[in-house]
Amino acid sequence: MPEHDKEDKPVTWMIVEDDAAIRMVIETMCELWELKALVFEDGFRAMKYLDTNPLPTPLPDVALLDIRVPGPWGQEIGASIRKHPQLKDIGVILMTGYELQSSEAANYLKVSGADRILYKPLPAMDELRDLVDGVLAKRQEKGEDATPHAH
Repeated sequence: MPEHDKEDKPVTWMIVEDDAAIRMVIETMCELWELKALVFEDGFRAMKYLDTNPLPTPLPDVALLDIRVPGPWGQEIGASIRKHPQLKDIGVILMTGYELQSSEAANYLKVSGADRILYKPLPAMDELRDLVDGVLAKRQEKGEDATPHAH
């Protein structure tokens, strides 16, 4: 039996990032890894997607959410994902280029239900993939009991 029983279904990343260069880098990584990418350049578009009923397929397996985007911020988008019946159990990673106090980081994690915070600049390609795969694996193993933490 294959290691992943979803091997025939490509993993889909939801990316909410207002910086065009970072968005393009993550999209390119997804293409290289043969992953699907649902890309939104601001919180308005991401929330409009989340309000679509039913959501178009493929559904995201993980969401990478920049905290400070135009419109609703990443933690608000994460909170909406956690309330969404189709997406409530996906991996959620907040991203920021700003240094956060530990209390701020804890609050963002709590509000969003995110699995972790990733600080920019983004890690090297393989490290980013390992980080996202780790979040997905932890979600599969423990469901909603995955422990949030900053990176």
